[in-house]
Amino acid sequence: MEMDYLKIFYELSLAGSVRKLSEIKGVPAGKISRQLISLERELGHTLLERKQGIAGIKLTPQGKILFEALPGILGAFDNVKTMMSSDPNLNQGEITIHTTSSLIEDWIVPMLSSFFETHPSVHLNLISHDNLLSEEAKARLISISPQGEEIENVIQVPLLNFHVGLWASSTYIERFGCPKVQTDLKRHRLLVFAKDFDKMTYPNINWHLKNLDIKREDLICINSSSALIKAARQGVGIISLSSEAIQASGYTLVRILPDLQGPTVTMCLTYPSYFKQNKIIKCVEEFFKDNFSRFLKTKQKK
Repeated sequence: MEMDYLKIFYELSLAGSVRKLSEIKGVPAGKISRQLISLERELGHTLLERKQGIAGIKLTPQGKILFEALPGILGAFDNVKTMMSSDPNLNQGEITIHTTSSLIEDWIVPMLSSFFETHPSVHLNLISHDNLLSEEAKARLISISPQGEEIENVIQVPLLNFHVGLWASSTYIERFGCPKVQTDLKRHRLLVFAKDFDKMTYPNINWHLKNLDIKREDLICINSSSALIKAARQGVGIISLSSEAIQASGYTLVRILPDLQGPTVTMCLTYPSYFKQNKIIKCVEEFFKDNFSRFLKTKQKK
């Protein structure tokens, strides 16, 4: 099977139309269509619904299955290419890390200058995700993600503990008051990462809402940690997030109900066990182990 055909299908699904993908990649639309037809013929399934006069695309049930599986498949293929093209003895090669946009923006980007000074021959790629990686994806990708249960053939290296609490701006508190007990939250404007419990990047981030009988339609969903912090800073509502994430953002928020302790989330560098002896991965591992806590200390001093 042509791996390029799988990539084209994945990119087409994200782009939303053959014409748009053709413009993005500078590839004739006819060539994209022929590659898709070849992929469907080889798999024995139609992947896209084709309706005359409809510019966009719609995945078939089989197409959805393939689309959801492809990040792991393509990630595993990229990892193999990484291992083949790297020179561990010279600490030279390319590493792709999947993590959340807020960790990239607020944590890793400020570390990049130091990283490339320390490891000038390592090419580091960063791919952002806002949803929790599945166990299957963790087994195939290199990621910085919350520690989960032990997964076969997966190594999880703890980098830093994130302590979750409730936060609001002084502007919000002056206007709407400050909750005194947990049940007071029902009378406040609550911003959440996701309205469904336990289906988010930080497990149990909606811990404070359980048993409060709050209607889902009363919650304001912002599926981005960085955007949640900015919205809270502007006085839009109360958020649940770690104190470490607040400090890294550089913004100042007020802790709400400080005696109400949220979950502790251990963020880990996670990678397939076949990278265990790879010296480049070890360089990346040691760098992040040292610099996550060091970076937080510099923020606390400011």
